[in-house]
Amino acid sequence: MKCPKCGYARKMGETAPEWQCPSCGIAYAKADAAGSGEGRIRRRSSSGGTWIGKAVLVVFTVAIVWALVPGTRQGSSPARQGDFANAGVVMYSLTTCGYCNQKRAELHAKGIPFVEHFIDKDQDRQRELFEKLLASGYRGGGVGTPTFEVNGKMLPNNPSLDTIIKHL
Repeated sequence: MKCPKCGYARKMGETAPEWQCPSCGIAYAKADAAGSGEGRIRRRSSSGGTWIGKAVLVVFTVAIVWALVPGTRQGSSPARQGDFANAGVVMYSLTTCGYCNQKRAELHAKGIPFVEHFIDKDQDRQRELFEKLLASGYRGGGVGTPTFEVNGKMLPNNPSLDTIIKHL
């Protein structure tokens, strides 16, 4: 059998399982040559993933569209206490995010002051986050939390404490 990804021709006596390429390790059933010879890997539509993953993707996509499309909301949230425009560290979080809880504790332990915005409770802050990410050139698709803005620099996808400190 010839591997659709790397082109390796399987030889007699190979020790790798019959379903796997001995050269690159890809499962033959998952490889798709699609005529281009690039050997891209795609999921078959029948294996599609879990329903929870699909639901999360749909909710996140709707939230992004809702946040970025003008005219989808009315009104605005009132100003809150502790909302400092000149804060050096801003943390965008979700109320249900365990990584956010961990990062909050790390910042407190190091004595680093920060302002935290919960984007699942405040759509204005959610819109602000996505506008700042777009303005900073981030085109990564989904964004993990917590996401930070440190002295004007956007640090998405739960950056390490060392990375945050480096930008202070």
